[in-house]
Amino acid sequence: MSAAPLAGEAVDPEVVALVERAQGGDAQAFADLYDRYVDQTFAYVYRRVGHRQLAEDLVGDVFLRAYRRLSSFEWQGVDLGAWIMTIARNRVHDHFKSARFRLERPTDDVRDDPGPSTPDDPERVAVARDLTRALGQALARLKDEHREVIELRFVHDLSVAETAAVMERSVGATKALQYRALRALATEVEGHPELTRLATTGLGGLLALLKMVPL
Repeated sequence: MSAAPLAGEAVDPEVVALVERAQGGDAQAFADLYDRYVDQTFAYVYRRVGHRQLAEDLVGDVFLRAYRRLSSFEWQGVDLGAWIMTIARNRVHDHFKSARFRLERPTDDVRDDPGPSTPDDPERVAVARDLTRALGQALARLKDEHREVIELRFVHDLSVAETAAVMERSVGATKALQYRALRALATEVEGHPELTRLATTGLGGLLALLKMVPL
């Protein structure tokens, strides 16, 4: 059984209660935890593997592993979602190392490109879609660890501590990695005038745009 979070740890008390009940064998409590974290986990896995059916299969494995290991979960000052994301990261790594992946790489899905919805201004929609597409391409050109830290921090909204837990790094190393990753992203968008303008006026606009990049 996990010990209760220490005073001062920013953990949702509802999650604490659900974990305690699930560790005690309450299936509904685990189902509630699943509902709470499945979308975030799927988004992370899908961004890694790029194939919807495969992502769904891997996420099923992730939550099966989480269910089996929940009795060993202990609070480490981060949300349960970071612990689940760590399992997801390891499961994705296992997939890419597997012989099946090397022999039977799936055909990628056509990724959705919803873009902002402003039907009364088609020109603005077209510009926004161009920006998000270009930013997605820039993100894809980054090193894996740079892309991952940016997505965990600014797409999935994990804290630095949670990102460090998922990536199995210290908080200091994660901050340094994030700094290098953001500099690399700023360099990658230099060929796109509008993205360059966003980057030079501060990374806030560029990071806000990240949430619109299609999965």
